[in-house]
Amino acid sequence: MTLLRGENLCKTYPNGTQALSQINFSVEEGEFLVVIGLSGSGKSTLLRCINQLHPISSGAIHFEQQRLDQLHGRALRQQRSRIGMIFQQFNLIPRKSVLTNVLAGALASTPIWKSLLGLYSKKQQQQALAYLRIVGLEHKAYVRADNLSGGQQQRVAIARALMQNPKILLADEPVASLDPSTSHSVMKYLQKINRELGVTVICNLHFLSLVRTYASRVLALKDGKIVYQGAPEDIDEQWFKTIYGEEAVEVSIN
Repeated sequence: MTLLRGENLCKTYPNGTQALSQINFSVEEGEFLVVIGLSGSGKSTLLRCINQLHPISSGAIHFEQQRLDQLHGRALRQQRSRIGMIFQQFNLIPRKSVLTNVLAGALASTPIWKSLLGLYSKKQQQQALAYLRIVGLEHKAYVRADNLSGGQQQRVAIARALMQNPKILLADEPVASLDPSTSHSVMKYLQKINRELGVTVICNLHFLSLVRTYASRVLALKDGKIVYQGAPEDIDEQWFKTIYGEEAVEVSIN
């Protein structure tokens, strides 16, 4: 079943920079799609256009049989709550506990006054602990977020996104700030969520070694245009040069 579809997506910023040009793609339910390309190729812009953090200039985004780009106000907020987002920077509240940071993911379904007072239901707290268990951090629930390592903080961010009960999870360079061993740890948890919870994942990555390990399908961008869609194992040296340039050298994360 097609969960997400982009038709002729274009994004031009006010300064005239065209970040995306005639992007056409579809994402099937349960996929682990990885988007690759050089910095500035349009990867982050694409993810932000999908969840409407950046409005598209033209084209259409279909999500769960609705035109996401045509929604506004409450209707947009409701649909956006079905799209979790993980950023390169963890964006946690440093002095708050891990559990409180995860519960912040339930803001869309919690009255503002309750969230301000920290009055989350018992069910929400149990759900937050369950998601922390999934990412291997239940034992850190009452530790302050700023006492965790970078990899642990990113895993908290993943658990927070899961509190939205998302149908799709967008991960924008989730391991860019992490060392190689920690990168695999975070990617394995994203893979676990994809396989065991059935959450569709779209993830931006730089390293092809990670792409070949975790992606079910790859979409490559160059100068805001799609230059490759297909299986990760089909990206040979010639495709690598096409995507990254003739002078590029592949670097692996083991």
